[in-house]
Amino acid sequence: MSVSIHRVDSLRSLLELEPVKPDAFLGAGPNLGWGRIYGGQVVSQALRAAGLTVAAAHRVHSFHAYFVRAGDERQPVLYEVERVRDGRSFTTRQVVAYQAGGAILNLIASFQADEEGEESQSRPFPEHTPGPDGLDSVPTDLFFDHRFVRHGNDPAPRATSWLRVSGDLDDDPMVHACALAYLSDEDLLGVALLPHSLAGNWDAMMNASLDHAVWFHRPVRADQWLLFDLEGSGIANSRGHALARVFTEDGVHVATVAQEGLGRARRP
Repeated sequence: MSVSIHRVDSLRSLLELEPVKPDAFLGAGPNLGWGRIYGGQVVSQALRAAGLTVAAAHRVHSFHAYFVRAGDERQPVLYEVERVRDGRSFTTRQVVAYQAGGAILNLIASFQADEEGEESQSRPFPEHTPGPDGLDSVPTDLFFDHRFVRHGNDPAPRATSWLRVSGDLDDDPMVHACALAYLSDEDLLGVALLPHSLAGNWDAMMNASLDHAVWFHRPVRADQWLLFDLEGSGIANSRGHALARVFTEDGVHVATVAQEGLGRARRP
């Protein structure tokens, strides 16, 4: 089957996967000159592939992904979906992302039908956090606006930033969930590795994301401002860990993100 890869110039176009056979899709991304694919691209496209095989009544509530090897941004990515389970309340999908060198990502996602029940929010919006208006944008080649509130390692590795996808995403909840997955890979590795003695000297440090997880607590729009409140857990065995809680401007806790990453001095 001949498949044409479209030009990717927005997040919406990045999430437009090409079907190549049943439960298999091809994804493309921009060539930014990085060599590696931005991790958020592969995670969001893998989640999109999973969602394309699930009834709209079931919404993603969590996914867990392992980065197997670095992806090549010059090559398309093949996403193969396994239908692990179709249930009345929950649906499970596994996705393996492939390039010419083999698998680059393994993701498993769980989807749930909406249920009525109790609701509470225990984690408050961070106090004394300024809104995004008036903050400087962080330059990026990616499809979002990024504005730091604070960033540092005293007394603990922390960061707070506003993120918003550039452009309108319409109203499909699955697209917004995938867009949040795209955003969620931006700051975690840096915060996880802040305690490392080589933090900031990235030419001397070999670093890579190892695994990534997102829990979707409530509906979210990723084309509106979202606050990521991040905290690092420290480093052990060359691995750092960080957790991010994601809030809307109104203070609603919509998601939680976790990532573990590798950080060590480059070997000769």
